[in-house]
Amino acid sequence: MVTTDPNTGTRLRFLGAAILTSCALLAAGCSGDKGSTNAEGDGTPDASEAAKNCPVDALKDVTKPVEINLWFAFQGLTAKAIEQMAADYNASQDKVKVTVGNQGSYEEQLAKYKTGLGSPASLPGIVTGEDTWTRYMVDSKSIVTAQDCIDADPGSEKIFEDLEPAVRASYSENGRLLAGGFGVSTPVLYFNRDHFEKAGLDVNNPPKTLDELTAAAEKIKAANIPGVEQPIVLKMDAWYIEHWLTGANIPIVNENNGKDAPATETFVGDEDGMKLMKWLKSGVDAGLIKATKSTDEISAYFAVAGQSGSMLLQTSSAITTIDAAIKGTLNADILPQAGGIDLSAVKVADLKVGVAPVPGLKEAGRGQIGGNVWYMVKKSPEEIAAAWDFLKFANSVEAQVKWTSMSGYLPSHAEAAKDPALVEEWSSTDKGKWLKVAYESVKTLDPEFTGPWIGAYAAFRTELRSVLDSVALEGADPTATLTAADQAIEEAMAEYNKNPGQS
Repeated sequence: MVTTDPNTGTRLRFLGAAILTSCALLAAGCSGDKGSTNAEGDGTPDASEAAKNCPVDALKDVTKPVEINLWFAFQGLTAKAIEQMAADYNASQDKVKVTVGNQGSYEEQLAKYKTGLGSPASLPGIVTGEDTWTRYMVDSKSIVTAQDCIDADPGSEKIFEDLEPAVRASYSENGRLLAGGFGVSTPVLYFNRDHFEKAGLDVNNPPKTLDELTAAAEKIKAANIPGVEQPIVLKMDAWYIEHWLTGANIPIVNENNGKDAPATETFVGDEDGMKLMKWLKSGVDAGLIKATKSTDEISAYFAVAGQSGSMLLQTSSAITTIDAAIKGTLNADILPQAGGIDLSAVKVADLKVGVAPVPGLKEAGRGQIGGNVWYMVKKSPEEIAAAWDFLKFANSVEAQVKWTSMSGYLPSHAEAAKDPALVEEWSSTDKGKWLKVAYESVKTLDPEFTGPWIGAYAAFRTELRSVLDSVALEGADPTATLTAADQAIEEAMAEYNKNPGQS
């Protein structure tokens, strides 16, 4: 059992080489002229400027379908879901044809996108970037904001008025929505219900904080349940640290958590970050936590599937894959990350899984939006209009319901969560009940304190993963290791800031 979301797997690595953008080809993005603004003078483009940036009427007079590409870095069920969405859209109208293409990992996709900035004709109409891309995409000046399209397209604001507050806040700059599509996920706690009962734990009251998680692990270990080795299973992904800090309203970088300007300092090595590293090391040393390497896509899931572990902290987008494993329908199409493993031999029908909001520093379910975000790229007027038309379709209730059911990502709109088909699935199936837990967790996220925007996010996560691997798997000293990583991260930030959005 493994997630279909590459957001939990290989992360973007720092790309040091600067790639210069041709201002002649991306004139609107590279120009220092911000154009006309509204009468209030608050920097918001007026209607004519919005229409110039997002020419929504450009499809009216086309005589043949406008073809656009959509890049993604999904795997398994999520890849099938985006392919199905494009097929449904193409069949619904005759003015646009969307072709989707898998670019490999998010790292590979970002590298290709950066290279394409020097030759904009090679870029897609839509790119589904990782949630970590926001600062970079703003700085690159290569995107058309969803807000410009909303302002230029009367009535379209109704499509987005029920966007979940934390989603809107995470992907907005100065109150203006940047992106037009979303693959929303959040960490959850998967736990073995049988193990909980044998240890005298309440399956209806799972741990809500890391302290409670440790206490539950101690009880499971003391129960001497046959086969259980370490009760907590945790892959060394950097985003846990981010979620825990953000969930406690602790900034991760300066410059208003990177929202006001490219960050120059990180606080991940301060007292709270250090406490998390020490919590991890103490749990490993006590035999309570089984840590798996940050690059290992399989072992954490198999530990829980084989019931040598009792609790797994992982992304909600793994729900559809875990459900397939329990039902016995898991195969290489669903789980291409398994490589040569014979998935037909994976039998976990007797595994009774519970899902709960992820434990936090202070309370459960608090953190930041994860997953992916869909940006429109500056192209020809017809291509921009075509991309916008597709994204309006993608945000429809019908498309959102099918996307959630197929991919395991969560609805980004409140109305989709009220759809009778989704309500029925969320009340009558295990998979649906688990997705509802994750969705309710998203609704508790604080839109006033979202996750960081970091231009050098790839370097940030690479360094943090290295710390986690070293501390948990090699016994490294948390203080010395995290202090060194802090310095490396700030050096990467300084390098990025020499040419923001281009390196």
